[in-house]
Amino acid sequence: MDDPPQSAGALSARTLELAAGLVADAAQRSVGAWDGAADAQAQALELARRSVALGAINEEAYRGAVAALRGEFVPAAAETRDAALGDMLDRAAEAPLALAKTAADVAVLGGHVGEHAPDQAAADAIAAAAVAAGVARATTHLVAVNLATREDDPRLFQARREVHRADDALPDGV
Repeated sequence: MDDPPQSAGALSARTLELAAGLVADAAQRSVGAWDGAADAQAQALELARRSVALGAINEEAYRGAVAALRGEFVPAAAETRDAALGDMLDRAAEAPLALAKTAADVAVLGGHVGEHAPDQAAADAIAAAAVAAGVARATTHLVAVNLATREDDPRLFQARREVHRADDALPDGV
């Protein structure tokens, strides 16, 4: 395995990449049984690539926010420092929100593949969708605990909507 993730956002992105990859694999195994399998596979592979990119963005934003909070980034003027810190914290909230949206996309696609794929491929797609729903929850928690996010912040509402969207994609009992 590559270097272990150093933050919850990195862990979420890596987990989401694996879940999207499993949806792609389930779709590929469905090619002879379902006309939409190739398109679903392509979508899942794109979501896996997006997860990797968002993981890198999240890690950069996270490290920048941590450095700013430690005082490692200190512009000369106080108001410039406050603005820079606010910008870094905003980016640290935006990155997990983007991961939550992508996680919901993976859950929805996994649920769709699970409805059309045969046997074990369907089970794998649904399991991957459930993992993606868990990532949506985890990244929504990261949005919520970010210091720049308040309870009435629209980003938090959006992240919570993504969790509901992911959950709605799962079959009953999952």
